[in-house]
Amino acid sequence: MNDSTIFITATDTNIGKTVITALLALKLRQMGIDCAVFKPFASGCRRENGTLISEDAEFLQKMTGSADSLEEICPIRLEEPLAPLIAAQRSGISTRHWPQIARDGLENLRDKHEFVLVEGVGGLLAPIWESEGVPASNLHLLTEWNLPAILVTRRTLGTINHTLLSLQIAAQFSVRFAGIIFNDAAPVSDSDIAAQTSSHFIAGATPVPIWGCVPFAPELNPQILQKMTESLEIRI
Repeated sequence: MNDSTIFITATDTNIGKTVITALLALKLRQMGIDCAVFKPFASGCRRENGTLISEDAEFLQKMTGSADSLEEICPIRLEEPLAPLIAAQRSGISTRHWPQIARDGLENLRDKHEFVLVEGVGGLLAPIWESEGVPASNLHLLTEWNLPAILVTRRTLGTINHTLLSLQIAAQFSVRFAGIIFNDAAPVSDSDIAAQTSSHFIAGATPVPIWGCVPFAPELNPQILQKMTESLEIRI
């Protein structure tokens, strides 16, 4: 695999990876690149007519205008809002075939599109499946699929530690980060000194390029997201 596929991970959960994935897809399309979105694993899905539906997959499909089905965008879905491996264990679901299902889903989209954005689930080390009794995480996907990554992080107190620690852990496994994106998933006050200084410190503490700082938006729709892409500077 090469740089026609990028993995979006984060320092934590509920940080806005799905919004950033949609923004990146829209930005790439503005650049004339046919881009697909892929979230191989999702938990916290709702059950509808006996089928589990990922709201993140619905969001990605709607906001990017994707013609790919929800099944193609998100093939592995779980009901409880927990790390996938834990949700699977609690439901008695085997994760044995998940790595192959995820890889097949990615290859399907790579065959159909010029570029694929892969959104991870949870943080970098969130447990996803189990291999011979050993938990595997987003970090395993990154190394096995040999993908460059984008790290989504917050502008809040504590983010310096979370961000630099994520970068250091990934570096031990030779993961290459293409960029960092700061996302205000919650309102940030202009007087919040931690928010104002943390991004500047992180930018000076790592050679990983900053791809932008996305401001909080109380409402999201395709038109607003198109405008928000101005906050991003993609370097591919």
